[in-house]
Amino acid sequence: MNTWQPITVEELNALIAEQLVDCSADQQEFFERFKVAPYLVPIARLGNTETVFIVAEAGDLVLYYEDVEEGFNISGLSPDGAIATPHCEQWELRHALIHLAVA
Repeated sequence: MNTWQPITVEELNALIAEQLVDCSADQQEFFERFKVAPYLVPIARLGNTETVFIVAEAGDLVLYYEDVEEGFNISGLSPDGAIATPHCEQWELRHALIHLAVA
């Protein structure tokens, strides 16, 4: 039986590189403009505080990878630096970038 482990920054960087291939040139440029070195922030999951990686910042919004749901999501940050509105969209990077660009 496999035990779930959180994604590592190395695995996340590899996933981003893999999914950027499926992005349009405009999406790749958009991501390059707003990407940040991945860093962990708190997220509330079913009453527990865990962490997710922020991978891009655009204005008041962040693009983060939700490794439990295995997808990218968008949210603002609360005053304490945590994900303000957790989501479980399971978007691939290209889909999340579409939503971030129009948010």
